[in-house]
Amino acid sequence: MPLTTETTPDCQGIVHNASGIVTGDELVEASRAALRLVQNTQNFHYEFVDLSGATALQAVADEHLDRITAQDRLAKTYRPNAVVVIVAPQDDLYELGKEWERRVQSFGWTTHIARRREEALDWLQKNYPPPPRAALANEIASAEPIAE
Repeated sequence: MPLTTETTPDCQGIVHNASGIVTGDELVEASRAALRLVQNTQNFHYEFVDLSGATALQAVADEHLDRITAQDRLAKTYRPNAVVVIVAPQDDLYELGKEWERRVQSFGWTTHIARRREEALDWLQKNYPPPPRAALANEIASAEPIAE
């Protein structure tokens, strides 16, 4: 599949990597995979979408963006403070990313569309800091047993 979905070793990030021709259906499926992850865990707070390996878009229609936006609307109920960065070096990919960004701008997510992977990584590093240690200590101290 030209668009894969993976998780980072620390389970904080979802990474989509494209190669070759990417279709609208593959973009929808990647979005669906991310939604399933955030619905089923407390992990995964950022997405890194790397389209730099894509050679072309094929069969991407407004319907696909509508479906992705609907899935993201549901995902925001689970991750209202999500961070999403898209690497899109080609003009058509970049414009697709910007259109998606316009559609989700009211979600409260922190988003960025970059032309280069290095720029995207720099941006992510500045916009997705790890939680402060004191906050983690408080979370751990206030943990409650799971009811059976």
